[in-house]
Amino acid sequence: MKHRWMALPLALGLTLTLAACGGNDPKEDLVGAWSGQVDVMDQVVEGMRVTAPEIADELELENFYIPLEMEFRDDNTYIMTVDQDKLDESMDALIQKSVDATMVYMEQMLKEQGITDMTVDEVLAQSGMDRESFTDLMEQSMGNLSSSVVQQIQTEGQYRLEGNQMYTSDDKDTEPGSDGATPYTLDGDKLNMDFSNVSLGEVTFTRGG
Repeated sequence: MKHRWMALPLALGLTLTLAACGGNDPKEDLVGAWSGQVDVMDQVVEGMRVTAPEIADELELENFYIPLEMEFRDDNTYIMTVDQDKLDESMDALIQKSVDATMVYMEQMLKEQGITDMTVDEVLAQSGMDRESFTDLMEQSMGNLSSSVVQQIQTEGQYRLEGNQMYTSDDKDTEPGSDGATPYTLDGDKLNMDFSNVSLGEVTFTRGG
């Protein structure tokens, strides 16, 4: 059974799904805490194109990382969470770049409409706003997103290793099923998990973060 590990709405129509993770070393080598990150910038831009394609074209942000933390326990259970502070940093960068992209787009629109006697700041002022209040508005509209991401990603369940595959459940009282596994490799303090089945590619975790 395939298990959803997270569904991430990015306030722009984006839904992101992570499914079961995997491994191929003895359990004793896997047990412990691991930290990694997933770059979902492509999904962010794709989601933004649905509601604000002009802004997406101007968004100058190379990466948007979701910082993941996992712990595999000796009793065959695991927990997956998000580093809230690091996620907030990523979100702050996304908000600021979105504001910058909006300003660039507004400047282009003024030029295309032949309006040369008015600046973007003056346009905002006509709406009773300035760049700072516009940024505050953006932060308010996305203010609950980080907490929502954490709530949706946090998962506890059981895991089972079979060769180079790991099978998981999304309930610590339920044993994993027989499908939905993801390949992984474990090399010392590096854990690589292949999430290609959900278009995320390989994710590298480091022991202890």
